[in-house]
Amino acid sequence: MEDLNGELYGDGLLTLGDEGSLESSENGNQDQNCKICDNKLCSPRVLSCLHVFCEACIDKLMVNEAGDSLKYDLAVECPLCKQETKIPNGGASSLPSDYVVTNILDVSSMDQSVVCTCCKSKEPAVARCTDCSHFLCANCNSAHEFMRCFENHRVVPFDALRSSKDKAAVHKPIFCARHVGESLKFYCCECEVGACTECLTVDHKVGEHRCERIVDAEPNLRAELRNFIKEANARAVAAGSASAKLDDALGELQRQRDDAENLINEAYHSYVAALGRRRDKALEELERLHKERELKVMDLFDRVDKTVQRIDCACNFAARLLRRGDGTEIVMLKKTVASQFARVMEGAPEFDVDYSVEFVTNVDKFDAITEETFGTFRTETTKAEERKRASEASAIVSLASNCHSPAVSVTNAPVFDDFPLGMRRVTGGVGNLVGVPNVGSVPPMGVGSVPGVATNNSVISGVVNNVSGVGAGVGGVPALPSMVEYNLQQLASIAEKEVPPPPHASPAPTFTLAELLAGDLNSPQAYNNLQALAKLGLNADVNGFGSVGSVGGMGGVGPRGVSPGRPLLTAVEEAALVAPPAPLVRATKATPMHIRFKFGQLGGGKGQFNSPHGFCLGNDEDIIVADTNNHRITVFDKSGNHKFNFGVAGKEEGQLWYPRKVAVVRATGKFVVCDRGNERSRMQIFTKNGHFLKKIAVRFIDIVAGLAVTAEGLIVAVDSVTPTVFILSEDGDLLSWFDCSECMREPSDIAISGKEFYVCDFKGHCVVVFDEEGHFLRRIGCENVTNFPNGIDVSDAGDVLIGDSHGNKFHVAVFSRDGVLVTEFECPYVKVSRCCGLKITSEGYIVTLAKNNHHVLVLNTLYIV
Repeated sequence: MEDLNGELYGDGLLTLGDEGSLESSENGNQDQNCKICDNKLCSPRVLSCLHVFCEACIDKLMVNEAGDSLKYDLAVECPLCKQETKIPNGGASSLPSDYVVTNILDVSSMDQSVVCTCCKSKEPAVARCTDCSHFLCANCNSAHEFMRCFENHRVVPFDALRSSKDKAAVHKPIFCARHVGESLKFYCCECEVGACTECLTVDHKVGEHRCERIVDAEPNLRAELRNFIKEANARAVAAGSASAKLDDALGELQRQRDDAENLINEAYHSYVAALGRRRDKALEELERLHKERELKVMDLFDRVDKTVQRIDCACNFAARLLRRGDGTEIVMLKKTVASQFARVMEGAPEFDVDYSVEFVTNVDKFDAITEETFGTFRTETTKAEERKRASEASAIVSLASNCHSPAVSVTNAPVFDDFPLGMRRVTGGVGNLVGVPNVGSVPPMGVGSVPGVATNNSVISGVVNNVSGVGAGVGGVPALPSMVEYNLQQLASIAEKEVPPPPHASPAPTFTLAELLAGDLNSPQAYNNLQALAKLGLNADVNGFGSVGSVGGMGGVGPRGVSPGRPLLTAVEEAALVAPPAPLVRATKATPMHIRFKFGQLGGGKGQFNSPHGFCLGNDEDIIVADTNNHRITVFDKSGNHKFNFGVAGKEEGQLWYPRKVAVVRATGKFVVCDRGNERSRMQIFTKNGHFLKKIAVRFIDIVAGLAVTAEGLIVAVDSVTPTVFILSEDGDLLSWFDCSECMREPSDIAISGKEFYVCDFKGHCVVVFDEEGHFLRRIGCENVTNFPNGIDVSDAGDVLIGDSHGNKFHVAVFSRDGVLVTEFECPYVKVSRCCGLKITSEGYIVTLAKNNHHVLVLNTLYIV
């Protein structure tokens, strides 16, 4: 049968396949079966979902379980896709017929058993009339050929049909449902339905409806269907991509669900542990209260017993005296007996006992507090609301900051970035002010007339007045930070004062602004201010760049730390340099660092320390201190306000025993703590709230001298006894290690920047740099510059900050990544003993920990009086 069908279709079958009707004879056989009864389709009808079923099968779908037929105006649900189709009043027979499948079925029945359907002879059919859709025997075929009533009918013999390339050879004519015997030959564009000749005179009148011959409308209709297929395929592809994303989203949702479940369980166990501790405390308090009252009752019991004994003794003596004594004897002993009775009666204790111990609790309040504090869920809805509130709050803060700008006149000028850790320059100019030999202008700040130098009122006033963005909303630049505002106001006040010229001024032909500002202006305030201004990168000879021009305004806080005292060049300027910057010639005096704030003292109370050995900065720049001898970790905010402690003294898991180092996993906020425990060294992981998670065995480490976490979440620890760097995963797996004993003597701290490891060599007076494979790269620093370094950090700008406390002063040397000395800082205002660690904040402040002083120092690196 399949071979015969293939022969009958010929190329016409392929043409149908190209139009999407039938792709192969195999698919054609599948499409010829009803998915309900699994038999050949009989009177195939199309539902609105485009699934095809037998007319009788659809009628059965309209019968309920009781066997009653449903009303025709109700919908029928497709058994395959569950889409509903509203049935017209005529029932299933009123649904559209699948004409293509009908033609396929008709052609499929063309085998040797086909009989004539035009007459009653039951003779074998030899041809088919495409107009009346009948199979014709030999006689009927002759009648169609010679009778006038069949004139213009198209008869195709079976042999011709098998080899025909004409698609029309397999299609039946479709007759009008309203006008019997009239075939559909026209297409109404307004109604989008087929029409016969009669319809054009009744329902689709010419002039009212635009009608075309079906042959003429067919190309446009086919093009429209092809567009439908194309758009649907594109939508299917998009849906497939969305399905992949949804699959990923489902996996992510499952991960979040698992994480939330773990956090819920963690919170539950933490609450259980807290309840256990509270129960133990309550039981201890109960025992204390019970013992106090028990002792009181026992004491009262003893006193009562002794009183009874005394009363018995006195009564027995008096009774014996009465029974056996005479009057004289009674007279002699009466006073003694009376005195004893008086003492016994007066000293008798009170016999009322009113002691009670009750435990009162409020379960309802506990439930309410637990429901409030145990935790809540954050979804995409709550996050959107939080972002909206944050946006509104930032808008209010921005408006408020613009309303409090200093009263400084504003004109167009370049803008400086203000960093507490040294200022950096942005190109732009204020005439021929800075760093140019034979300076032709001197600020009108009371310097007076310097021989050989002409005065000009547009120089420092340009620094103060020509600052873009100081005024609120001027020039489209935001208001400057408070520190910049303060500095500018101070410089403006200096400019208004008259300071006599220095007595040692000489008519030197050339000088730089920094040399001028470093001179004695007979004003300590002016000296400090101007010398700080000179450190803004104006004296570029210090860095080996030659004279660098121009100062603009100042404003804005940039990334975490920048090159102190070094100008920021654009890429064009750096490319224009002929030679790389030469190393700094070490200054005779380091720039002083002033104390921004200091906190901590010796003790075990809140905010106190006892010989802390290490610290780190958290995700919000919280200061996390390993309070060693207090056996705990203490967390402060970046302003030094105490937030919370965690840790209980002990050697068991979850307890802390002389913690030395602490680090934070940036992605999760977890704490990595190294202490001693039962071994020489132990590593433990705690949640960001201080709840114990796991222990990592690090028996191969003797003393952890430095601890850090990479951007990928890997834990890096350096051993000071046998100089070795170990790299571990958060799960505790030792991923790699490398021996650095040949390159250094005693590690004291470690910092990580990209794929480079910076290790302080305490006894080697330098920092040794390795790559992630442990290969030696270079050394930074030397003796007399970085003596006994014990703290290191790398800023986001790539500057390497090395700290030491040699000479009881905290000293910081700043190097470029290549090891070129940039500048030095020193804090002369407080004596420190053995500082541990160094970190730089996003605002450019330097944080260190004075172990023997038991406090934390936060230092400014640029200060203007």
